[in-house]
Amino acid sequence: MASQEKINSMLQTLKEILEDKSNTTELKYLDFKGDGKGLIWSNDGYTKQFVYQTNPDRFFVSETIDLGKGKGLSINGIDILNEKELGGTVTKSSLKEVGRLKGLIVDGGFSVNSYLFYNASVDRLGLGTENPNAAFSICDEGTEIILGSKDYNNAAIGTFNSSDLELVTDNTSRIKIGAGGNIELGNTNNGPIKVLVHGSLGVNVNSPDPRTALHVNGAIKFNDKIHLSGTEPPRGGAHNQGDILWNSDPIIGRYVGWVCIKAGNPGEWRPFGEIK
Repeated sequence: MASQEKINSMLQTLKEILEDKSNTTELKYLDFKGDGKGLIWSNDGYTKQFVYQTNPDRFFVSETIDLGKGKGLSINGIDILNEKELGGTVTKSSLKEVGRLKGLIVDGGFSVNSYLFYNASVDRLGLGTENPNAAFSICDEGTEIILGSKDYNNAAIGTFNSSDLELVTDNTSRIKIGAGGNIELGNTNNGPIKVLVHGSLGVNVNSPDPRTALHVNGAIKFNDKIHLSGTEPPRGGAHNQGDILWNSDPIIGRYVGWVCIKAGNPGEWRPFGEIK
């Protein structure tokens, strides 16, 4: 109480000096000796304070500080905060919420709403997963969709786990790749589609013959008729009337091939196209 009374007495003297216009005393500083000194206002319900405290050394202010328009805070002559900006030297914070951003640069990993994750250690981005298995992964309903590369020369898009992959337009599946690798073109619920191949199409060949539009290594079925290749009529297997076996070793005196004239196993076959 003695210290409080001393401070009040000092403030009263200061007030009298300021109000006495005839007083020519030049007031430059308020000099407080010792620790824990400052200004207090105790006549408005509770004590308002602007005081120096120790351990650690600091100024304690119990009220809001309202700076004038265009003014700011600085440290060692460097602007730290004004009404519009944070200083350029402010590089670390624990912000929980920000308004609209015009630009953002992030060094290191980040998380958005515990749903979008960037793993800086492997440079991978995950949507719905903290551990993406590709450069970009989307995990939805237990399926992980990946977009990235398998190696330097091969890009990869598809599913990481054992799930089918569908390419859709108009919310309708157009191409389906099964988990085991089977491919389905079109949709049985939407009628037939057109598939255009601009170039050669090869089946069971690595390099289609450029002289052909269709290169097939093996039997084909055309208009519900099997077309085979061999040196003699089949000796087993079910065949239908109209199936054809083309002679793979045509020479003079033999035939171009054989045709099945009666279904069976192997059916009844007759030669055609004598080579003269």
